[in-house]
Amino acid sequence: MPMDTKPITNNPFNGSFNKPTTLNPKFLKIAEDELHETPENYKEQLKLMHNLVINDKNLTVPDDTDFIIRFLRARKFDSQKAFRMLQRYFLMKIRFPELFKCPLPSEISRILEFQAQHMLPNRDQYGHRVYILRVEKFDSSKVSIDDIFRTNILALEEIVREPETQIAGIVVIVDMAGLSLHHARFFTPHYAKKSVEVVQETFPLRFKGFHIVNEPFYFDAVMAVLKPFLKDKVRKRIYLHGSNLSSLHAFIKPDILPMEYGGSAGLFNNEVWRLQLLAEEKYFKNLENYGYQIDNKKK
Repeated sequence: MPMDTKPITNNPFNGSFNKPTTLNPKFLKIAEDELHETPENYKEQLKLMHNLVINDKNLTVPDDTDFIIRFLRARKFDSQKAFRMLQRYFLMKIRFPELFKCPLPSEISRILEFQAQHMLPNRDQYGHRVYILRVEKFDSSKVSIDDIFRTNILALEEIVREPETQIAGIVVIVDMAGLSLHHARFFTPHYAKKSVEVVQETFPLRFKGFHIVNEPFYFDAVMAVLKPFLKDKVRKRIYLHGSNLSSLHAFIKPDILPMEYGGSAGLFNNEVWRLQLLAEEKYFKNLENYGYQIDNKKK
């Protein structure tokens, strides 16, 4: 990816405004049908976004259109909405750095060794990326909720670089097996609200579904914490499957799923993904150079 070799600038558009045509036709069609991403709209909205970014004098962004396009795709090529999301994305990193500031892969490598989080290597039949969270694998005596939250942010920052993922989106499988009182602090209103803000307002990805499996009978109490913060569109994308893996397979074909979820893709193992993240240390370190500039002398 070119972003780690680009200079820091307030003008992120040294290249062409024209839409590239290197995407697979499947994704080009999704982009046009669902995101209004025609060549004409692409050019027009990118120019409008260019002006909005330049006029925000305190904001520094990568000198690359690829970074801005993810926000336009997340807001269906509405430059005003995309720019507000871009501002919120960087402001949240300032207001809540313990959660929203992207960690370096080396900082959270030990978290991934719990084998609780995994971005599957293959997409589902709709082109979605698939991310799995396993609550039972989080040892609350060894890992904090902040660590988990920021590790999830890192996972999202990695895949949002993929044009196909920007277009088709991501689905999340949350395995609630082993949910206990020790995990209760993971579901406080504060963290519930911040998690929902990532999905609905802050992160430039299309979240297409949340599939809850092996949830206990008292999971309704967890949902009660989340529901006040959820928009109807997101609420309708939450599916409860219990232990019925056939129900899950109706949404995600089993050929890409680990064996633990009735799939044929081998046992759950995130080692390759963890090593992939570690290999991108320079890219994530470079991310720290961008955003709103804070004058520490005024503090």
